Amino acid sequence: MATKGTGLEIDPAAIQGTKYLRKVFRLFDGLAEVGCERDLAGNRELFFSQYAALVLLGLFNPTLQSLNALSEASRLRKIQKLLGGPKASVGSLSESVRIFDPQHLEAIFLEMLAGLPTVPARPCRDIPDELVRRLTAVDGSALRALPAIVAGVQSGSGKWRMHLQFEVWREIPQGMVVTEDEVGGEADERSVLARTLQPGRIYIIDRGYERYRLFERIVQNGSDYVCRVQRRPMNVVTSQPLSREAQEAGLVSDEIVVLGHSRSEVGEVTHSVRRLVIAGGGPGRPRTDRPKSDEIILLTSLVHLPAEQVAAIYRLRWSIELFFRFLKHVLGCRHLLSHKPNGIAIQIYCALIAALLLSQLLGHSVGRRGFELICLYLQGWAEPDEVLAGLARLRRAKTNG
Repeated sequence: MATKGTGLEIDPAAIQGTKYLRKVFRLFDGLAEVGCERDLAGNRELFFSQYAALVLLGLFNPTLQSLNALSEASRLRKIQKLLGGPKASVGSLSESVRIFDPQHLEAIFLEMLAGLPTVPARPCRDIPDELVRRLTAVDGSALRALPAIVAGVQSGSGKWRMHLQFEVWREIPQGMVVTEDEVGGEADERSVLARTLQPGRIYIIDRGYERYRLFERIVQNGSDYVCRVQRRPMNVVTSQPLSREAQEAGLVSDEIVVLGHSRSEVGEVTHSVRRLVIAGGGPGRPRTDRPKSDEIILLTSLVHLPAEQVAAIYRLRWSIELFFRFLKHVLGCRHLLSHKPNGIAIQIYCALIAALLLSQLLGHSVGRRGFELICLYLQGWAEPDEVLAGLARLRRAKTNG
């Protein structure tokens, strides 16, 4: 049904109490046996299903930002009834993640992702819909575990990195990998992307992903890329004239270039590479002392696309930065509950699942204000009609903005 006078179709039952959280709790039921292989005595009290549900519930309550807070919440009868288990001690919450495999949560996330309804591509004035549906922004974000005195863990903070692929047109995550935060080796962001490539995508990436053999692998895998790179000497094959639309978009040059040879097993870079230079299009305040620093230099395999469309594609990379802000500052993933790899991955997957739940509820991504409205309702401060009217107002403001 639609809320009166808003034109926004949302089923009021979808936000009644914890009903839309219960939908994913039912999916968590299959996690109950995970990690119980060695529990021959049958005395385990905290199951993976309960741990994941407690973390997910905490994401919708800004007061539950540590293991101590989750443990205290688990003492409440209503929460025990909702989660189907007894109270959980800080020690059990901290240590149980050693045997909980986060890959099971990834399967639930992918199942929910596949179940999202098909919606029209987010309109983009400068990019055809068939291209918008292929756009995948890729980036990494550092994660820091809370100190032991706050989080209730046994040792100090750790340094980790979340590698995320983000579907631009639906504004939802596509996949995630958590590694140690280091440069080089299997944890390097370029290596992670190379291992998780999909066909038919247009990967929008920034300077940290500049690696010629990665470019070649993307093309060999049946996808394309648009990557911001550093200024470096290249052999120019042809220089192409700029259309009026390209000049209005800030383009100052459009060239086909030669990258040279890759030193990895993929061999020579075999595809045609295009270099575009955009004047003064980067975020932040322009630098008067170094005017060249404001240039955006792009390398792309999209050699036949109008230059202004390639520039518009790159500018959509900002959407993944906005999602990182939402994940950290709204869903609370700036503060990690665990310093163990499994615990970190579980918290991030629960956050991604929460983001999908919100997308299912509204049919599009929800921002900070909308999330706060939903949290206020779950805490008993807002009535259903107020939440629906508020979400409709925020959606109109986003559409008109």
